Amino acid sequence: MTPSEPGGQSLSDVVQAAHGAKEVAPPDKGSLTINNRSLVKSADQGRVSTSKALPAARPPAAAAVPTAALTPAAKPTQAAESGAEAAPTEADWKTIAAKARKRVADDQARVAELQAATKKLENDFYAWDDGQYRDRVIKPAWDHSREDLENAKQELTAAEADLADLPEKARKAGALPGWIRE
Repeated sequence: MTPSEPGGQSLSDVVQAAHGAKEVAPPDKGSLTINNRSLVKSADQGRVSTSKALPAARPPAAAAVPTAALTPAAKPTQAAESGAEAAPTEADWKTIAAKARKRVADDQARVAELQAATKKLENDFYAWDDGQYRDRVIKPAWDHSREDLENAKQELTAAEADLADLPEKARKAGALPGWIRE
């Protein structure tokens, strides 16, 4: 059937009839319909929520045990909440010392891992004969690995300093020497 035939319907007539035939039922209180009409297109008409995907950042090894965790005041107690300073117990000092030793061990392992990775990338850089690949892939990775290694060395130095200062902090806080030993 063509649109010029008398008695036939055109496509636009069919579409208009279909749209007119739909009856919109009021939504239930428990149901939600999301369509183009229900979406807000600009912020001045209502709430607009957006999200931005951020790259996952690897936390530094030092973030595992912050320096504040090495002080006895870092653990809140019931007495501290009431306003009075409570002396850390033997268990508190053992936990603090264990965390400090673990931080040093983790940082040492991270430095060793990064040293090996940096050495491998250095060897790859000098062994690879394709200059384009070497300059575009290996060199940036090598530079990044060297930066990570320097940061890890600084974190290790700070962790070792915190561990070395721990006996003096414990002594000043009134802890017995055996409380921070392994």
